[in-house]
Amino acid sequence: MSFDSKFLKTIAAGPKCKAGVLLMLSDKRLPKSRILLALVGSLLCFVSVKSAIAQGAAPWVGETLKGGPCPSRGQGYGPFDYLNRSALSQQLYLVESAHFTPAVENLVKGNTGTLVGDLAYTLMAWPNHHRALNSMMREQARREASYLRSGNIPPMECYFQRAINYSSRDSMLFMLFGMFLHKTGHTEPALSQYEKGESISPDNLQLLYNKGLLLVDMGKFDQAEAIAEKVYAQDFPLPGLKKRLSRATRN
Repeated sequence: MSFDSKFLKTIAAGPKCKAGVLLMLSDKRLPKSRILLALVGSLLCFVSVKSAIAQGAAPWVGETLKGGPCPSRGQGYGPFDYLNRSALSQQLYLVESAHFTPAVENLVKGNTGTLVGDLAYTLMAWPNHHRALNSMMREQARREASYLRSGNIPPMECYFQRAINYSSRDSMLFMLFGMFLHKTGHTEPALSQYEKGESISPDNLQLLYNKGLLLVDMGKFDQAEAIAEKVYAQDFPLPGLKKRLSRATRN
């Protein structure tokens, strides 16, 4: 492969291709042939991003837990399916490097603005981003009242319904939604979400574990015991289900 071919391939595929192209164009020492290559590279960058954007729509659907419609929000960059993240590494990098840094994920501080703003941007671009959904769920839980009063951020149940509508074969979404509904006291809907996720990934031990915790709280000890036997037979590391079953059956 010639240098020029390698050059084009590199600037088209790199996670910072646009910035690299602009930097090369600003270098007046480059010969005209290299400037032309940079221009072609910028076109490849553009085509790459545009083709990745064409992944369907991610509208806001469903209802809030209070029975109202989920608020609609515009779609900027994206949407991208988190299940395809390995094939969309450039698009994932562009979002995560700016809006989903470790400080954002761990709810320490925002990176480009407010913490919740960075989380909202990440989920706008990647509706089923598992870790961002988990972070937004934790952030809304600790500041729920202020978010609901402001009306600027959709409630968590709307984020989950949008994500599931967008990527309905993503079993992790049903698990996360089930965890959220369980924590907010909606046990029957939570069980329904776990069962939907289980139908997609019947051997997902993390999902089964969380379903088992719910069944304990619902008093369905026999079903919870069956799940505990399955997950611990495969060396699942968290002891919480075993401990809660032991306490519940002693009382």
